[in-house]
Amino acid sequence: MNIYFAAVFTDLVRHSVAWARMPRDNITHVIAEHRYLSQSLASQYGRRHENFTGDGHLYLFESADVAVHFGLKLIAYWKQRRRSLVAAPSAQDMPMRVGCHFGECFRMADEDAWIGRAINIAKRVESNAEADSLFVTQTILELIDLPVYQFVEAGFFELRGDFLPQRQLYRVSSIDSLALSARSEEAMTAEDWFLKGVSVANQSTAGVDEELRCYNRAVQLRASYPEAHNNLGVLHKTIGNPVLADEHYQEALRHWPQYPEAHYNYAILLEALGEHAEAAAHYREAIRSRPDYVDAWLRYAGLLEATGNRFEAERHFQETLRLRPGFAEAHNNYGVFLERKGNTASAQSHYAEALRLQPDYAEAHYNLASSLELSDPSLAEDHYRAAIFADPDYAEAHNNLAVLLHEAGDLDAAEEHYANALRLRPDDQQTNYNLGLLSQAKGDNDRAEMFFKRARVANARQ
Repeated sequence: MNIYFAAVFTDLVRHSVAWARMPRDNITHVIAEHRYLSQSLASQYGRRHENFTGDGHLYLFESADVAVHFGLKLIAYWKQRRRSLVAAPSAQDMPMRVGCHFGECFRMADEDAWIGRAINIAKRVESNAEADSLFVTQTILELIDLPVYQFVEAGFFELRGDFLPQRQLYRVSSIDSLALSARSEEAMTAEDWFLKGVSVANQSTAGVDEELRCYNRAVQLRASYPEAHNNLGVLHKTIGNPVLADEHYQEALRHWPQYPEAHYNYAILLEALGEHAEAAAHYREAIRSRPDYVDAWLRYAGLLEATGNRFEAERHFQETLRLRPGFAEAHNNYGVFLERKGNTASAQSHYAEALRLQPDYAEAHYNLASSLELSDPSLAEDHYRAAIFADPDYAEAHNNLAVLLHEAGDLDAAEEHYANALRLRPDDQQTNYNLGLLSQAKGDNDRAEMFFKRARVANARQ
């Protein structure tokens, strides 16, 4: 089978030098984060194939415009992400380079593996790209909407394996937002609407309506647009329309049965609706279609634990961390799992690792504090305070810190945190009861009875 694709190669500059200068765990963490970021972003743009090798990451897109948008956003996101990854003085900075070419690719029979001159040329283009830049061929320029992009000539290059002696390459630097916004809506294609929707995603709550409008226009123009249907499913679930979300996920999978992100997102919806068997089937299909799908491994681990399959849950947690050792959420969730099994020491080590990776991770602070309450109340107090500092509206942290302070005899400070917990959860039975006990200890029996009564009412409602 042969088909025309926009092939995109990404790689980290100087990563081979970094292997010699950085500790092995550090460089592995950086490369894993590069891989995770690029995969996550590529999934938003609907890549049709990906392959990770020691020489870089290959993605295939059906559209040159989509490929260029993806490449530019990936470079911008990696600039932000790598700042925290190379903060140590001895660390080696590793910028990214991206190359793109459009041409014929061939799928190996009965395999999700692709070969072709377009892929080879894209790799050579990437190898010649400058740090933190996207280089493309003339073929890409001929296919994209040129007025929307800022680009310059990068020069002529000899690309090994190319049928041309030399090939002109171009550096695409940015998208001209003014030119993009000035385009007539009547002239916009389904792909234009899809890209506009992706560009406004996560900008603000008000942007949800615009994002919905963009994807709806995309599927009106092209009903068989799986990526637009998937993104509509995500949005409808977010705003509380599970029926519409279900319809769009099914439509996305009807047009692309091996669409891993649609399987994953549909599984999340089904799990939230309590349809655990169906959710599990879609998590498995997401992992089958994309074996290194870290988020699917983690979510499925949580579902397996919730449904009583602890052996498989632990295997999935471990595979998640093998694929992405620096995944703070996975360390935290695995810690919760281990603590439920009674393995407190290992749980605490995973909470600590989550906090090393993400120091402002409120939930990990809370979980570590809860685990330390009996063995080290003072350190537990520090972590409850850190959780509240990271998330001032963390009701459980306020309540548990209040209990610690109450037991230590600091009644005024305890009362302050009980009050904060009740401000956030006025009908919480346990907090009302605890505040009743505190009021009783302070000799205010009338106030104590008021809180005890609230606790009884809250308990009766449960």
